[in-house]
Amino acid sequence: MISDSTQSRQVQAYVGATVIDATGARPRPEQTVIVIDRVITAVGPASEVPIPPGAVVRDIRGKYVIPGLTDMHVHSESETEDPRHFANLYVANGVTAVREMWGRPRLHEIRQMIESGELLGPRMTIASPLLDGDPGLWSDVPDTPIVTVDSPAQARRAVPEAIDGGADFIKVYSRLGPEAYRAVLAEAQLREITVAGHRSDHLPFDEQIESGQRSFEHLFGSIWPAASSDMDRLEAAMSRIQTTPGFHLGSWIKQVSRIEWEAVASYSHTRATSIFERLVAADVAYTPTLVVHAAIDHPESIRLDDRRMEYMVPSTPESWDFLRTEIYCGGHRSNEEAHQHRELRNWRLATVGAMEEAGVRLLAGTDLVGPGLFPGFSLHTELEQLVAAGLTPMRALQCATVEPARFLGRERWAGTVEEGRVADLVILDADPMDDIRNTQSIHAVMVDGYHVDRAEREELLATARRIARGGQ
Repeated sequence: MISDSTQSRQVQAYVGATVIDATGARPRPEQTVIVIDRVITAVGPASEVPIPPGAVVRDIRGKYVIPGLTDMHVHSESETEDPRHFANLYVANGVTAVREMWGRPRLHEIRQMIESGELLGPRMTIASPLLDGDPGLWSDVPDTPIVTVDSPAQARRAVPEAIDGGADFIKVYSRLGPEAYRAVLAEAQLREITVAGHRSDHLPFDEQIESGQRSFEHLFGSIWPAASSDMDRLEAAMSRIQTTPGFHLGSWIKQVSRIEWEAVASYSHTRATSIFERLVAADVAYTPTLVVHAAIDHPESIRLDDRRMEYMVPSTPESWDFLRTEIYCGGHRSNEEAHQHRELRNWRLATVGAMEEAGVRLLAGTDLVGPGLFPGFSLHTELEQLVAAGLTPMRALQCATVEPARFLGRERWAGTVEEGRVADLVILDADPMDDIRNTQSIHAVMVDGYHVDRAEREELLATARRIARGGQ
């Protein structure tokens, strides 16, 4: 990955491992993978694939090779200002690509450092600033990259400004009004840029599915009101939500949760099936971010004594405690509300399982850096949650590999372990098809053709720990 590395244009051979290529094919034992420069040039039985002269040979018999992982929903906000902090944690966890879900100038600087070889890190796709209504859910949070779009005219300005700022796609948010939302989508289509983000509270979900928005993020108030036999009333209730100044996001979550509870009580399988069919027909992807919903539905699950806290800055416990209490719980959660959220958690898992069964394209994402979430580590937890929702380990793996590649238009050169693909690989000590938690048994990582062995991986983690604690 480092441009002047001795690994540049090096021929490397991984010999003897089981390859899980993420195409859906069965795992193939005793394989050889040849990498030249940054590209996989051959994959096949070890007895049949010749090793090029001068290749660096790595005997990895007994190991498992999967594609590098993609986290499709992150906010890489390290308070250290050292880009190695999060970059190291991503790479050490086999995360070789991320989709940044709000745009900041600093993220573009970090991407340039990665692409130039100055910094070892994941491939980055970067959003625009959040386009939200007035007031937006983050309007009361200083330094949030938010652009108020409260009219079609503002929408027509915001989209080209985001493109000029280097955005790869437009991020829309929950409080966009109907006319502003439609104008954003129309302007984005005119300028041929993708739109992704939240469901708007102010339009029927059916309309938004067919609007051209390419992905929806989270399960907040999206599927269930539209899948209710009382759909019209509940979608109208979404549009009437009024947030509290100084407390926009927390008051919004509290009101949406009440509507969700009403919606699951009147859940219609017929309506849900119709929504899933529309998502499939429109080729719209869904990023459920089950790990962040687990934190919201079960804030007591956020452990401030988690061993991974050593990778976070010292102020993290205080900020997480505030977020889980004041934002996630809206300042207070009654016993009845706590019970409802526990039930909603089960409904979220069941809904994702139903979406998978219906053929909806699912993407693995975490919503880092929310409370209880750790850069790189939490993507593995999201894979566990997807399996808990009913996906097979292969399908969960595909949600973090081939599905993101397809969504991002990279399917011809990324997302699988095949000839001609970029050499983003994770080498595991145990079989993730037996237990998806084995994606965490990382032996080595290859990022864009650069091999990170166990010793270097430990050094990446150690450096991240030092940076988090104010060192270098």
